[in-house]
Amino acid sequence: MNFIDFYRAGGPFMNLISIMALLTIFVAVWKSFELFSQRTATTKLLDLVLLGGSVALATGLLSQIVGIVQALNAIMEAADVSPALVMGGAKVSFYAPIYGFVVFIISMLFYFLLKEIIKAKVE
Repeated sequence: MNFIDFYRAGGPFMNLISIMALLTIFVAVWKSFELFSQRTATTKLLDLVLLGGSVALATGLLSQIVGIVQALNAIMEAADVSPALVMGGAKVSFYAPIYGFVVFIISMLFYFLLKEIIKAKVE
């Protein structure tokens, strides 16, 4: 499975997670550029990096809960569902949280790296 299939299977919440990823990367690149080219050292707006990753993680987890509830409702209505179908749906329900966790981990790395560099420049 390639990334496009993974993204599409994850559902509509993947778009919001991607927006948070773009916000995180944009702010991290902007702060890096500001830090290394202009030699300024402020933590202003740096918290947006952490916020973007946290919202991505929370959105991924919310997506999984919504998907599981929808799947359980469909199983209740169908009455006779194969275990393979249930496990396939359960597997797909993990796509958005995985993507959210990846964005969160990347945002944490950016946040703490930039924060330590800024702290070192200030001292």
